[in-house]
Amino acid sequence: MILYFLLSIIIFLIVIEVITVLFKLTGLSEEKARFQVISLLTGSGFTTKEAELITQHPSRRKLAQILMIVGYIGFLTGISFLVDIIKKSLSYKTITIVIVFFILVYMFFKNKFLLSYFDNFIEKIILRKQLKTKSPNKMYKLITRAKGYGVFNILIDEQSSLVGVALKDSNLKPRNIIVLNIDKGNQFIGFPTRDYVIEKGDNILLYGKVDEIIKIFNINCKNKN
Repeated sequence: MILYFLLSIIIFLIVIEVITVLFKLTGLSEEKARFQVISLLTGSGFTTKEAELITQHPSRRKLAQILMIVGYIGFLTGISFLVDIIKKSLSYKTITIVIVFFILVYMFFKNKFLLSYFDNFIEKIILRKQLKTKSPNKMYKLITRAKGYGVFNILIDEQSSLVGVALKDSNLKPRNIIVLNIDKGNQFIGFPTRDYVIEKGDNILLYGKVDEIIKIFNINCKNKN
């Protein structure tokens, strides 16, 4: 019973960390993403002004709904396991195992290097799946196309060569590609200036020649319709 209890906690923590990473991928900073996750789970702090970053963003609202459901189920499951443990198998050995387990969990989450490594690992898996998927939520989306020109929605990931590059140095304009707007999740920039520096997680709306955009962003687009 104790093993099931500890396993359920591990799964619960992994799910929470995955949702934190997903919040980060929508443009939130790590600090804000983690704060909002804690707020949603505990029901405290979510009435702050920063909660608008969640409620006014459709993807974040969906994540918040999932997190609230997971939190509720996790809480009930944890209480159920805990009651069974107290009734059936409470001993000094059990108490020691639980204490050691929570100490290790605490040390893990306090270790910035391990936590950052774990988050990056999750992020790479998510981004890799996004690149492979054929759903509308992929890394790129051809919105409309006419006579060789089209509007693309591009999500900049950490592997993009444009990360850290200013628009004026991106070589987009010479290739007749116009940046219409940039959605950073917590900030929307319409017609960004040439000095804007592209960041990981930027959701960029582009207009230009479809073939050029496909080449620049290494889009594997077999069906260019």
